[in-house]
Amino acid sequence: MKKLIVLFFMAMVGFSLISLNVNADSTRTKKKKSGVAVDENKVITSHSGTLYRISGFAADANATYSVHDASSVGIDGASTQGTKENVLGEGGEATQYDSFPTFDFGEEGIPFVDGLIIMTSTATVHVVYD
Repeated sequence: MKKLIVLFFMAMVGFSLISLNVNADSTRTKKKKSGVAVDENKVITSHSGTLYRISGFAADANATYSVHDASSVGIDGASTQGTKENVLGEGGEATQYDSFPTFDFGEEGIPFVDGLIIMTSTATVHVVYD
């Protein structure tokens, strides 16, 4: 019985020593942000960065969305707006409550310069960027 207690104690010490080095070094991991637009046109960020993933679902039938390299969604002479020339990704779904195909651009992602906006029509869209 004493041997089992000693063995259990040594196993617990071993597990605690191993768990000290489980976390990754924070200087080598890249922190990513996320943004969501729910049935609206929304500015996610107004500075440059990298887009990594686009996902979402249709809140109603015939839902569409587009993600643009722009800094405003409305009419503004000083800012870039979402147009067909600066689209980073777009999609749609004909059936209500179905998910859009996820666009995963990998660890390198797609760079954007002016900002990141989402324009939706009855859809919920989620982006991951930095």
